[in-house]
Amino acid sequence: MVTLAKIAISCTFAFHNANMLYLLTTTLLSTAIFIVFRLFKKFGIDNLQAIVANYIVAATTGFWLYDKQLSLSQIINAPWFGLILLIGVFFIGVFFLFALSTQKAGVAVTAVSSYMSVVIPTAAGFMMFGDVFGLQKFVGIVLALVALYLALAKEKGKNKIKIATIVLPLIIFFGTGANDLLMKIAQDRYPSYELPVMVATIFSVALAIGLVLVLVQFFSGKTKLHLRSWLAGIILGLINFGSTYLLLKSMEFYDSSTLFPIRNTGVVGLSALVGFLLFGERPSRKNWAGIFLAIASIVLITTG
Repeated sequence: MVTLAKIAISCTFAFHNANMLYLLTTTLLSTAIFIVFRLFKKFGIDNLQAIVANYIVAATTGFWLYDKQLSLSQIINAPWFGLILLIGVFFIGVFFLFALSTQKAGVAVTAVSSYMSVVIPTAAGFMMFGDVFGLQKFVGIVLALVALYLALAKEKGKNKIKIATIVLPLIIFFGTGANDLLMKIAQDRYPSYELPVMVATIFSVALAIGLVLVLVQFFSGKTKLHLRSWLAGIILGLINFGSTYLLLKSMEFYDSSTLFPIRNTGVVGLSALVGFLLFGERPSRKNWAGIFLAIASIVLITTG
């Protein structure tokens, strides 16, 4: 604990402004999500139960921070409820696949697939929101697709290719991109003061779906409830909410063209390093090339 305190103090002095601490911490916490998912397999944590506990923490905290009176009927009758319902379904689906992909395809590949999905809302911005289509963004999108291919490539003559190591990251790529696009549509259509309760509702929808799935499995005898899985989910929920909250705080100090390149490239780079050092993931030369291209593509897309 003393060592951790010294590190925290050192970081505080190294970054004089709180904005740098917000950005640094949200990057570290976002990377920690992938690490926690990777550890779930090692400690026998039930992914679904942990994810449900995670959403209990996220939804409860979100509504607690909303400073206005709110009723269930207001939420259901809100003009955005249908869209938020769909996003909630995507949220839990993609988050569950995050866990599987991290455990089967690795931390680095899953992080690359997730954060390169910025390609999808960026491309949609040109067609749906009138964004300016520049050469830099076009090059970034092309690089991102090449990077995804290289990050998933397997060396010939080595381990037998497993379908999950290819399919899961691809689903993560398209699922996360679709989710980001739906969030962009919600942000574009509805007033900003509604966003906090919309986010809390997304977590609640994901929670409700997860609870139904857990109860169905439990009463059908397919699974038992494990206290350690729920405790692990609470830890995941705190990390997940902290990452999201500090990202929002960072937005107060940085514009998107600065914030997202730093955060996304930081997460991709740190995830690759953690996967290599802690979990013995051995990316091939093609995989490393894909990781570096992914970092370059994220920078090009988000600053173009």
